[in-house]
Amino acid sequence: MNTLYFGDNLEIMREMDDQGVDLICTDPPFNSGRDYNTFLTDSKAQSKAFTDTWTWDDPAQDTRADIERRARTSDTYKALDTCLKGYDLVLQNAVSGNKGAMRAYLAFMGPRLAEMHRLLRDTGSIYLHCDPTASHYLKGIMDAIWDQNNRKKNEYFRNEIVWCYRGAGYPKKDFGRRHDIILRYSNGPQYIFNLDDIREEYAEATIERFKHHIGNKRKAGDFGVQKLNPLGKHPDDWWQIQPIAPSSKERLGYPTQKPRALYERMIEASSNEGMLVMDPFCGCGTTIDAAHTLHRFWIGIDLTILALDPMRRRLADRHGLEPSKDYEIHGYPTNMQEVHKLVRDEKKYHDFSNWAVTRLGLQPTKSVGDGGKDGEAHVGHITLWDPEEGQTTDTRILAEVKSGRPTITQVRAFCHVMDKNDAIGIFITIEPVSAGMRQIAADMGTFYHNNETFPRLQFWQIDDTYFENPSSLKDIIRLPAAWLAPMRRIERHFTDTQMTLLRS
Repeated sequence: MNTLYFGDNLEIMREMDDQGVDLICTDPPFNSGRDYNTFLTDSKAQSKAFTDTWTWDDPAQDTRADIERRARTSDTYKALDTCLKGYDLVLQNAVSGNKGAMRAYLAFMGPRLAEMHRLLRDTGSIYLHCDPTASHYLKGIMDAIWDQNNRKKNEYFRNEIVWCYRGAGYPKKDFGRRHDIILRYSNGPQYIFNLDDIREEYAEATIERFKHHIGNKRKAGDFGVQKLNPLGKHPDDWWQIQPIAPSSKERLGYPTQKPRALYERMIEASSNEGMLVMDPFCGCGTTIDAAHTLHRFWIGIDLTILALDPMRRRLADRHGLEPSKDYEIHGYPTNMQEVHKLVRDEKKYHDFSNWAVTRLGLQPTKSVGDGGKDGEAHVGHITLWDPEEGQTTDTRILAEVKSGRPTITQVRAFCHVMDKNDAIGIFITIEPVSAGMRQIAADMGTFYHNNETFPRLQFWQIDDTYFENPSSLKDIIRLPAAWLAPMRRIERHFTDTQMTLLRS
């Protein structure tokens, strides 16, 4: 039942059965212009992960056309299409700038919210985490979808929850921005709400005031003789929960990580033990961690493969869970059979490429050079510390991934890109490389660091050995320990196996 999916959550949700989920708690990308998430193009992640910038481009317009087509046969999509056309007028048919970005963002979020509505049981609820730049637009979409067939508007809108927190720094000409918005909707009138599980402690002043009034023997029915609920006070729609501190053990280094306590409150309030909780934008796994802690089943979906490693590590460290044994992973290879399945699917090849380079500790980035129809080149950086010179040197590292049988021509082309970028190179394949290719690598020479020499061009053939013993990778690819320097901020993204490689 517990499952992680890697891929486009829209496609994955459309394959799932109606009304199979009890609760959705999710923190989708905000329309903030920050650099930490992505838009989709033809169901593939763009090369640069973690980019929350949106453009009214061909993919956004194609999505809108798809919504309009589905509106002919679906009341939900008809309501969504009508709402988005209204926003077109509000945003003055903008195609660029902030308004164009908002139209693109709403085109992205709209169909996903429609599918979430379909997946929820009648007793289910959704908590949608958003920021003040887009929360009012998203509420309009959710009103349209959730109340499409109701005579009473907003019947299923339950709360606009304000998550308040403290933070450092203030803008010079604005009030400090210290809250996010969480929109809560139920999928029907008989929804779950476990009030007693989420009651809060009364303030000391409240307790003293009640004691004082009771001591004065106020008349029955007066405020003073009302009894305080022994389980605590009724919670309000503003929650003061601090973000994760930089030094907290909970912090994984993920750019948009939220505190587990925030999502535990949602799950406790709107589901029971043994129910199914889903997060279609699960990131580093806060929702699934909270769900497992509270004895719920869970489904997590995320687009970027960079999210899978911190999730796997988190589930292992916090709950002792192992993939394939305690939960399933789809879209993430665990053996060579699944590798070959990924590379045969043109839509999934990019996913395989991302997976391969992240095994080396590289973050997938924009391609450089011409990788060919079955190859992708990724560029990263190593910051090398030279103790003799007392300074650092920024060194580029390229990784090219080939799904078919590699050729000498391809290796020579990769060497040309290496030379052009003054870079170290790793050539990744699933087929053997020839003696001639290894001679080319030898001819590329070595680089020197801290009294050690390292091959400038190295090969990694992915095979059964890696899946049987991932730590074997450290014996195949040799890089300086200084590779750790630029990776400290995201170190916890990687598995113990990867960190063994990086420290070798």
